[in-house]
Amino acid sequence: MDRRTRRRRRRRARIRGLIALAVLIVIAVFAVVAVSRALSHRGAGASAGPAGTGSASSHSATPGSGSGAATPSPGVTAAPVTVVSGGDVMSDRGVKAYASRYGADAVFSGIAPVLRKGDAAWVNLEGPISTLGSATSGKDYTFEGSPAMADALAGAGVTLVTLANNHAVDYGRSALMDTIKNLTKAGVQHVGAGRDLEAAHAPAVVKTDSGATIGFLGYADIWWPGFEATDSHAGVAQAFSDVARMKSDIRSLAKKVDYVVVGFHWGIEYQHYPISQQTSEAHAAIDAGADLVIGHHPHVLQGLETYKKRLIVYSLGDLVFDHYSVETGQTVLVDATLSPGGVKATLIPTYVSSSGIPAVQRGAAGKTILALVKQYSAPLHTSISISGDTATVHAGKPE
Repeated sequence: MDRRTRRRRRRRARIRGLIALAVLIVIAVFAVVAVSRALSHRGAGASAGPAGTGSASSHSATPGSGSGAATPSPGVTAAPVTVVSGGDVMSDRGVKAYASRYGADAVFSGIAPVLRKGDAAWVNLEGPISTLGSATSGKDYTFEGSPAMADALAGAGVTLVTLANNHAVDYGRSALMDTIKNLTKAGVQHVGAGRDLEAAHAPAVVKTDSGATIGFLGYADIWWPGFEATDSHAGVAQAFSDVARMKSDIRSLAKKVDYVVVGFHWGIEYQHYPISQQTSEAHAAIDAGADLVIGHHPHVLQGLETYKKRLIVYSLGDLVFDHYSVETGQTVLVDATLSPGGVKATLIPTYVSSSGIPAVQRGAAGKTILALVKQYSAPLHTSISISGDTATVHAGKPE
């Protein structure tokens, strides 16, 4: 083979090699583009969804159960919600006599329009509503109301109650569980007590018409020995003896709902100012994720505090409770609007008759009650504005 022929063959071989390399490069480019498009399409499909899926999902309405709750979608701002809170509701003695004469619904007729305004309304149910059991031996005061109160609460607009108090087991565990059954049948949820420790610590969840969800929890710092829930028997949930569990409950619930409301049975009876235990637990609850803290037990009003753009009401006093003192008849209903930016609460003055029947107050009588709330709140550095027949307090920048 002459030299010229060998040069031509080598030239053709180089050309074929260059062509093959070019083909490989083109194939590689097409492969990269195809993979990129596939990944892009899959990513878009994962983030997109049907219209409306950004709102919080539906939650279980089973009393004492938070099952079915889902974490709200990141970046979605929950709609504001309204929660109406009231004080202690005791259904025995003078209240029972009044309900027997006029009907259980009549007990709440003076405040029902306010309770019905909220997306949720709740009170502290002080004592069982049952016909079972017998009074706890050695306890000075034991209460047991009529089961008809369950329907009366529901009819007045009460969405749920907290049972975490020192009277929930006054007539034994059978009466407590019967109370829960009666409430459930009436469509009223409960927190703060249950058949065992887990049930007592379980939340109740309310889904509003806007789709926003509100979670509730209840705890007792005041209880009678043996009233506490355990792994093996019914009773109430405690906070003071297990603050870590309380904070864990709130943190867990805050991941599943848009707003968290916590009730405490605490403080010293007939004292208008909270003790350090109350403030410590209230702050811990908000630090853990609570938006609103409501207190009961002292039988009289205590002040309000704004903390980290959230609101604490240290004691609402009595709402349905017979009594013999003017100060134990003075209370307010708290109509609170919760939003991502904070809380705005309207205080509605209410007075409870000696028979234990509440009614909204207007004029001078209402202003007297509101002025007292303002006085009790001053040491907590809370600004309360009184206008007309109501007062207002702002925490943060509510929407």
